[in-house]
Amino acid sequence: MSDEPDRPRDDESADEDRAPADGAAAGSDAEEKPDEPEPETDEILVESDRAFTDLTRPTRRHRTAAVFGMLGVALAAFATGLLLFDSVLMPRLIHGVAEVRVPDLTSLSLDEGEKLLTAVGLRLTRAGERFDAGVPRGLIVAQDPPPDTPVRGHRRVSVVVSLGEEYSSVPEVFGESVRGARVLLERVGLRAAGITRAPSDQVGEGLVVASDPPAEAVLRRGSAVGLLVSSGSGTEFYVMPDLLGREITGAMRQLEALGFKITVPPGSPTLGTIVMQLPAPGSRVAAGDAITLQATRRIIR
Repeated sequence: MSDEPDRPRDDESADEDRAPADGAAAGSDAEEKPDEPEPETDEILVESDRAFTDLTRPTRRHRTAAVFGMLGVALAAFATGLLLFDSVLMPRLIHGVAEVRVPDLTSLSLDEGEKLLTAVGLRLTRAGERFDAGVPRGLIVAQDPPPDTPVRGHRRVSVVVSLGEEYSSVPEVFGESVRGARVLLERVGLRAAGITRAPSDQVGEGLVVASDPPAEAVLRRGSAVGLLVSSGSGTEFYVMPDLLGREITGAMRQLEALGFKITVPPGSPTLGTIVMQLPAPGSRVAAGDAITLQATRRIIR
């Protein structure tokens, strides 16, 4: 029993013996190591930071390469997305709708055409209007796609509505040349046909006096319009008066003043009362025509 309590003491004494030895060793080491100057930490850190910055700063070449690299990645992503859209998404959208054939809408009204398209899953769009003499006004005259074309459902069909037969108003052509009158008629969809020439004092020779039908008449497009063209100043015509019973000398003087040529039968007197005349009263005569008068040798009262 006396031996067990003595063990801790031996340990403690051993520790006490080692402690001075360690201290002595430390002291000897401290004495042997010479003092060294402390490094200038701040200056070394500054120089190393600059060197690190210079090493890690990207050059112009590196920046250009990075930009082109980003562009390449973006283009590749766009191409990939487009390829996926065309090859995956679009086929599903298109082939998911049944195919139908476009019905014939010509000569139908807009309401009738829309109902017919709705029945097959299509839609109607009014694209415009045009004149057509063969299709009554308000009916469909053309369509796109044409009839019997296979299309996918929900497709729009464009239609053109007829305005019916087109009409034009005859323009005013008085005083125009024949060529000018033709141009005016063609502008409104009419044509000049049948030119008649006649004397006229209203316009000069070669100019249009009137049209047939007259100006502002409404005709079907493409109809013909006749033109009356002046051939120059016309001859003045007179109605032969009744000269019977008048004194021949005075009558001859008046007729000659108007340009008529007066003749008397051979041996007939030029004095007295008129008993015969040619042409007869009421006839149309013109200046320069010959008029024959016959009188008695005495004046008949």
